[in-house]
Amino acid sequence: MFAEARTTFRIHVRRPVTRATRAPASPGSDDERPATGTSFAPVDETERLLRRLALNDEESIGMVLASGSGAAGTAALRPKVDLLVQLGALLALGAATSSLRATVDRAIEAGAAEAEIVGVLIAVAPAVGLARVVSTAPRLALAIGYDIEADE
Repeated sequence: MFAEARTTFRIHVRRPVTRATRAPASPGSDDERPATGTSFAPVDETERLLRRLALNDEESIGMVLASGSGAAGTAALRPKVDLLVQLGALLALGAATSSLRATVDRAIEAGAAEAEIVGVLIAVAPAVGLARVVSTAPRLALAIGYDIEADE
């Protein structure tokens, strides 16, 4: 009946890389002239991955979802940082306590301190807003192992 609507776009433009270099000059000389040259930087693996993701390449998307930051054979982030970033995304989405707990446990195993874990909530607070912070803080506390309902 209806043909599937599909938006297709291509990224073809390569940005020229301009490097300004200064010719060596003698001390006190005002003769310094910038020498500029334009060359095209090769497309590196990071750019190639972004291009494929932007084009909704199923293989690339599957690889990223299966391997996280270890995609394309390179781990761009250290394991602890990667897990803290994942925690930030879960907090922003309002994830369930069980999801937070699993990520918190893995982050602690990777060397994250409880203060760093709470720091993630504080770091995402300006982006997610007060309501999300207030609703997520108790779940994060439970995930860490705190009982915030108990009397002090």
